Amino acid sequence: MTSRGVAAFSGAALRRLRTAARLSQDELAAKTRPYGAKVAGPHVSQYEQGRRKPQLTTLRALAAALGVSLETLLVRGASSADVARLRLLAGWSQQALASRLGIAQARWSRIERGLSSLEESKLRPAAELLKVTVEQLLRALDAATRARGLRGRR
Repeated sequence: MTSRGVAAFSGAALRRLRTAARLSQDELAAKTRPYGAKVAGPHVSQYEQGRRKPQLTTLRALAAALGVSLETLLVRGASSADVARLRLLAGWSQQALASRLGIAQARWSRIERGLSSLEESKLRPAAELLKVTVEQLLRALDAATRARGLRGRR
C-alpha cells in the first residue's frame, strides 16, 4: 500500500539517478536535508520500491539533491498535458493551488481526476498559476475527463 504523495512519482527513476550518482540511500537522504526534506535512508528505499510516494516538498528536495529537474522524477509516458503533472511542474501542491483559486482542495482533486469541471471564470487564473496557456489547460482538462470516461467503462 502506498502513502499519499505525488502520484506521478517514479521510484525507478529515483533509483536510476541515485545509483548513477553513486550515492547510497542514506547519502541521498542526507543530501536532501539542506533543501528542507526530513527523510532517512529507509524512506528512500520505500520510494524506490513504490511502497511510498514522496510529498511535493520532498520530491523537490530529492531533485535538487540529485541535480535534476523535478520532471525527471515523474513517470515517463504520462501525458504532458496531465493536469496533475502541470500542477507539479509549476511547483504547486493541490492545497496551495486550490487556495489561490478560491476553491476547496477536494474540488481541485476531483478536477484533476476528471470528476468535476473548472468554472470558466477560473480558467485564466488557473492557467497563469500553472504557467500554461488557457488552451493547454483546456486540453489537459479535456484529457482528464476523457480518461475518466474510459476508466469508468472498464
